[in-house]
Amino acid sequence: MGVDQRKDLIGQIEQRRGSRLICCLTSDRDGLQGAIAKDFLSRFFLHFRTMKDLTKLDVLLFTLGGDTLASYALGRFVRQYAKTVGVLVPHFCLSGGTLFALGADEIVMTRLGTLSAIDPSITGLSNPIAEIPQPGGAVQKVPVAVGVESVAGFKKVVEDWKLDTQGQTTALSLLAQRVNPVLLGDLQRSKEQIIKLATGLMKLHAKPKDKEQIDRIVKTLATELGSHDYLLVADEARNEVNLPVAEHDAELEDLITKLYEDFAEEMELGVPFNPLEGLTLNPLGGPQQVVMTTAKIVIIESLDRSDVWEREMAIFPPGQLQIRRNHWRK
Repeated sequence: MGVDQRKDLIGQIEQRRGSRLICCLTSDRDGLQGAIAKDFLSRFFLHFRTMKDLTKLDVLLFTLGGDTLASYALGRFVRQYAKTVGVLVPHFCLSGGTLFALGADEIVMTRLGTLSAIDPSITGLSNPIAEIPQPGGAVQKVPVAVGVESVAGFKKVVEDWKLDTQGQTTALSLLAQRVNPVLLGDLQRSKEQIIKLATGLMKLHAKPKDKEQIDRIVKTLATELGSHDYLLVADEARNEVNLPVAEHDAELEDLITKLYEDFAEEMELGVPFNPLEGLTLNPLGGPQQVVMTTAKIVIIESLDRSDVWEREMAIFPPGQLQIRRNHWRK
């Protein structure tokens, strides 16, 4: 449909919900993934400037995650404009997306919608290195993300083995050889930070007497789901984790799904990026031409405006990629 046609769906959702709606989608495409970032605040600000007498806000969010502190900052930022905040989840709202959703008074999930664990992972120069085979026999060395709960799981295994002092020392030594001790400290700090951030967001809308329930929810999402990739559907999020997930509304689900599907088509969500697809054989037998292509990495859209983070790329035969420009476009 495109931007103009989506306005009708946005308007219908706003009318049904008695709110204003901002849609925020980040690409999940392999090779072209987008993520929640700190510059989202300035884009949301531009949308808020067009919304008069804003009291209730909904954010339709599709994302695999992103910058933890950016998710937290965005969750607090929207509260400056709206007394009541809802998050609409058409499909994936994972990691940093789930963290953002913890700041909402209400979470509306379609039956396809999923939340996830919020336990953080760290990737940096001090991470373990994996060797990944490349075409032509070359090997690329890349840092491996290390999750807080992976280290906690190793610690639990060592405790379950009931090793003596020497055995525990040996196990710790093996861990330190594989994972930089400085990284272990960073992981513990990030675990403490995610619990603090999640608790802070929930306190924005919960009553003081709900402290025990907040602690249980945050502990479940941060430490007890067993995997960062664990997916929570609506019934489980509502009945087992005790998140403020709304009861199923078939007509609203249909509107949210139609809106999401239009964004998905425009952004080619779920479609792996393959630079070779842009190259075609020259029918005259001459050299192939350089192909220019543009991908939509993020869309932030409301009834009054649409902002797109685009990546402009040049593809050179036999499939080499050169990024020419990353930029926001209204």
